[in-house]
Amino acid sequence: MQEQTKIQVLLASAEARHKAIHIMRERVQKICTWIMGVFLAVAGWMIKENMTLSPSQKAVVVSMVVIIVLVIHLAYLKDIMKGFKAQHRVLARIEDALKLYELGVYDDKDSGLLPNIWKQAGTSKGSGRFFRNNLYLLYIGAVSLIVSILIQGCITPYMGENLSTGP
Repeated sequence: MQEQTKIQVLLASAEARHKAIHIMRERVQKICTWIMGVFLAVAGWMIKENMTLSPSQKAVVVSMVVIIVLVIHLAYLKDIMKGFKAQHRVLARIEDALKLYELGVYDDKDSGLLPNIWKQAGTSKGSGRFFRNNLYLLYIGAVSLIVSILIQGCITPYMGENLSTGP
């Protein structure tokens, strides 16, 4: 294969990897923020309405929240994360083949166009925390909802009540 053809193949493949990575990032961010929002909205609604649940009802609802979070994390997000990391590893390999990490290839600077640390993208040595941070959003929503379930009946909402002490 001619050198120019190889470069064209690498560039086309890199573009495809970039698109796939961005689609995965968007999907993960949307699902995590959406689920967090739903959990927080339900938590706020339960507190506002001062819902009273029996201990067995609380156990069932908390168990459902935990199961929902585990299924989203382990069945859905973990699969996307695996593909995301694979896309990053392939992209790093393409970038390496294009000599984007080597100094002096594209300019006279004392480093390559891309930082060497990016070669480790998609590996355990990679420094990206995108998935961890999005999982935190999911967990914050779940914990907020669980706390609101567990404190049901323990607080009295003051919304709409007249708090004045005088006649």
